[in-house]
Amino acid sequence: MQEEGTGPSSFAAVLTAKRLLVWGVGLFALSWFIHLQTTLTPGLVDRVGRLKGSDYVQFYVMGSLVRDGRAGDLYDPQAHIDEGRRRIDPNLQFYASHPNYGPQVALAFVPLAGLSYGWSLTVFLALSLLCYAAAVWIVWRDCAALRGHGPIVAVLAAASPLLLTVVRYGQASAFAVLALALALAAFRRGRLFLAGAAVGCVAYKPQLALLFGVALLAARQWRAVAGAVAAAAGQLAIGWLVAGSAAMTQYFAELWLLARNPSLVQTYASELHSVRGFVRLLVPYAPVVTACAVAALLVGVAAAIRTWRSDSPTPLRFGEIVVLTILVSPHLLAYDLLLLTIPLLVFADWAVEHPKRRQAGIAFALALLYFAPFSGMIVARLTGVQVSVIVMALVAWWMYGVCADPSVIRMEREGSADRQGDNFAIVAPRCAAVSSQNSTTRGWRSSAAWTIPR
Repeated sequence: MQEEGTGPSSFAAVLTAKRLLVWGVGLFALSWFIHLQTTLTPGLVDRVGRLKGSDYVQFYVMGSLVRDGRAGDLYDPQAHIDEGRRRIDPNLQFYASHPNYGPQVALAFVPLAGLSYGWSLTVFLALSLLCYAAAVWIVWRDCAALRGHGPIVAVLAAASPLLLTVVRYGQASAFAVLALALALAAFRRGRLFLAGAAVGCVAYKPQLALLFGVALLAARQWRAVAGAVAAAAGQLAIGWLVAGSAAMTQYFAELWLLARNPSLVQTYASELHSVRGFVRLLVPYAPVVTACAVAALLVGVAAAIRTWRSDSPTPLRFGEIVVLTILVSPHLLAYDLLLLTIPLLVFADWAVEHPKRRQAGIAFALALLYFAPFSGMIVARLTGVQVSVIVMALVAWWMYGVCADPSVIRMEREGSADRQGDNFAIVAPRCAAVSSQNSTTRGWRSSAAWTIPR
């Protein structure tokens, strides 16, 4: 957010506060009008033939199985389709049957499984929107340079294509974003155990917690490690109590299978927004894809460790690890791009606060990340190149350099001293915080392979 003519590049100079607000309102109105016009139809199928919230079916079915005392069937594909046809529609069809969420996730959906599918989906999406709004607010209120631009942040967050993608899928990514937002707030306040516990809450999707865990161990932040272990162990204990040893064994077997062969739940490479997906689009040869994915993971681990152990500002380090997590994840579909919400906020805050340090392309790169889902829906399908991965890699490289720059650390320390001298303080409330397979319905791709034939 800057005044006219003060930016280091022509594109950044265009992004004035007034223009961002106007464009944001227009995007919000257009995006939500199209979504509501498409989905507000009688029945469970929208105007283009997609099952509403297709990814939500897996959560609903898992909750229904636990509610009926059938936790032992959580990882039985045939039990899933039978339950889906009984509870949702007799004509429901199932593809790529690999249920891969823990029993603790199924338990969380037991209350919603008591409702009909349509009402359950509505309540779930409302909760997702509340979690997303809370996450944006928690991160934004600590962004000094953005605090005076609350209306712009709110409008752009509500209009975000990242959010609309999650709503269309009916996915649970907003809960992970809230957990990470709480972790960032706790790290900024030195509450390391709570920060680690918030990171541990994301362990229901292990690939999203991996780099954070490695970085915390390398930095020897034992309180944070203890919090993460406690949260992850608590989830596993709940899962074991809910489903028993046999189901937990099946759950771990499923995770191990998908870790070795993620393509089992990745029907469309154009929906993958990681290095693995990028290479798979260009060179669909399994050994090459695996080699590049492993190399990316090793580079990502090294970059995450060095970044987290630096003395650069916590928000920059945290945002960098989120971007690296997305890049190295073996299974990162479009809905989990919602995690970019946190880096977009903290990086934009840094860019606005330090306009003289802003590189020429950073404003453009952040704008591209805001529209990242369109890379898979349009560009990757037409060109075979996942542009979002290229942009994320460039942003990760830029922020890696910023975090390693001694002058950045020095300026941050001087700024902290000035703020303490002015009795400046930010106080945030204490809070606490909860995907799947790839399939297709007509029009949009979905990660949970459920359809109702018309």
